Amino acid sequence: MKKIYLAAALTFGLAFTSCSDLEEKIMNEQDNKSLIKDDKNTAMLAAPAYASLRTYMDDNGMWMITECTTDECCYPTRGSDWNDANNRAVFTHTYDADNLKVRGAWDGLMQGITYCNVALNYLSELNQTEDVKNYTNEVTFIRTLHMFYLTNYFGHFPMRESDETDFKTKPQILDRNAATERIIKELTELIPNLKEKGEVPYGRITKAAAQQLLAHVYLDYGIFTGTKEGKWDDVINICDDVINSGKYKLADDIWKLYLHDNKAYADQTEAVLPIIYDQQAGIGGRSWLNFTLHYSMTFNNFTSFWNGACTTEDFLNRWDTTDPRYQDNRLKSQIGFNLGIIEGQQYAIDGTPETTRNGDPLVFTRNFSVENSNEAQGVRIVRYAPNPDYTYGAGSDNDVMFFRYSDFYLMRGEAKLRKGDIQGALKDINTIREIRGARKLTVSELSLDSFFAERGFEFYWDGAWSRDDAIRFGKYCKARQNVKACDETRIMLPIPNTAIEANNDLKQNPGY
Repeated sequence: MKKIYLAAALTFGLAFTSCSDLEEKIMNEQDNKSLIKDDKNTAMLAAPAYASLRTYMDDNGMWMITECTTDECCYPTRGSDWNDANNRAVFTHTYDADNLKVRGAWDGLMQGITYCNVALNYLSELNQTEDVKNYTNEVTFIRTLHMFYLTNYFGHFPMRESDETDFKTKPQILDRNAATERIIKELTELIPNLKEKGEVPYGRITKAAAQQLLAHVYLDYGIFTGTKEGKWDDVINICDDVINSGKYKLADDIWKLYLHDNKAYADQTEAVLPIIYDQQAGIGGRSWLNFTLHYSMTFNNFTSFWNGACTTEDFLNRWDTTDPRYQDNRLKSQIGFNLGIIEGQQYAIDGTPETTRNGDPLVFTRNFSVENSNEAQGVRIVRYAPNPDYTYGAGSDNDVMFFRYSDFYLMRGEAKLRKGDIQGALKDINTIREIRGARKLTVSELSLDSFFAERGFEFYWDGAWSRDDAIRFGKYCKARQNVKACDETRIMLPIPNTAIEANNDLKQNPGY
């Protein structure tokens, strides 16, 4: 995996390949004219579209909105630390059209569509080889994925086609119904044309990624269109197709999917849409440890933790703490803390009890105040494991498991339950629980609430589905720790004022 510099004439700036072995090249303006006409450079032209996927892991935008609008994550104010009204408003659903995190999510998605459109425009000018067609389909999917989240989070948005290069004219505005139908149409057309797993290198978009997104659109269909009912049979049929394909298998050790060297194991098991990170290639990952662990929790060269994000008592109360997804201790002797949910007194690698900056015992507690917590309050989460031997503490080599295979079982089980197929739903949820080492559920324990909880156990802090799940299962507007119940108008995020100022065809969503 090599980094590639594209000159400004391409409008991309710095971009990285996520899926090719191209050598590094420094392009000048003259080179660019030949670059965009040479089908040998197809991967380079597609690279910025792939790179736009990393905006989903941005805690100033999409990741923050996806996770912190739910009970899975909060950035509480801690005295003078983390005194950010934008963070608090995201968690308490009091965001407005000037909220910088909401704006960050909007901007990241809209920029992603632009990167995809520019790539599609250039790809259309090349000889239409099989390779060019494959990358065109993949970039089209990435654009459709950005459209899905805009539809889901904001309801309507401006949309230009890739060949619309006259920027003097305003783009069309896609409302939620039109966007939903367009997304379904694009995915339906893409699925037979995208390659299967194994036909393209790991990290490239495959047929199953498009199928997974389409299944989620069908799960949300009633919400998006106002018809109240999802397309349950379509969800089941898509999931059947992927599960019966034999291309993927459930991981028998879920934490291997989150280790620093997770690529090979993920490729052999559940990775449907990984987001690629590689420190040696200059593609640094999120600071997974820094934004949650306490200042005192240092090891090797990891010495600059920020003591920020925590999870809530509401989320923790859903757990059976014997579930192996709750905690994992395989690295504790090397790093001093467990993976997963981190609660209670914390210790250094040598067993010495950790303390706060005031010398008090460092005990992570379930109670916290979003407005004014102390240093130790709030149970922490480390989802992606560090490399204990790495020399750079603020980044990560882990590929993000954005879409995973287990989702097909949980989507299918949910759709079956909503259709009244109790035994089919029970089999699907227990397939996941059994391979994870959790106790299997009985018929009397099965409900939509148990599916909502299971999705949290399986995908917490992954950045893809937490907000979507909270809405679909009717949890989003309910009161929870530090948060009052809210009106359902808060489900749709406000269109940022900066976007409306740029295009007055956009209309503010109700309630703002």
